[in-house]
Amino acid sequence: GNRHAFYGSFAVVGYSGSDGDAQPDARVVPTVVLGFESHLATRVHSILQLYASPSIFDSDDTGLSALTSNKYQLSVGVRYHRGSHLLTFALTENLANMNNTPDVGFQLGWAYRPRRP
Repeated sequence: GNRHAFYGSFAVVGYSGSDGDAQPDARVVPTVVLGFESHLATRVHSILQLYASPSIFDSDDTGLSALTSNKYQLSVGVRYHRGSHLLTFALTENLANMNNTPDVGFQLGWAYRPRRP
């Protein structure tokens, strides 16, 4: 729409494993991101994103159910456009299974897109 956007992303992330005994074997991890963006002002947008993926660990790797549980995270933030630059600040909160990802995270991003002649 003119003031709002919905978007989604599906990715298949390859985890290559590690040589350590405590590390899970290589595997493929499907990941889904759903988002909503709303135009707040001339250069400012709000963002809301939901992230979901299964754990890289299974019951063969650990007996801790929190580590084998799916990951669900919510990010809320703002994007600021200035010329060819895009700045993003977001706060990410773990929604469930508190022991498999950080409970709270901060994201600061910068993107640059050259102007077309």
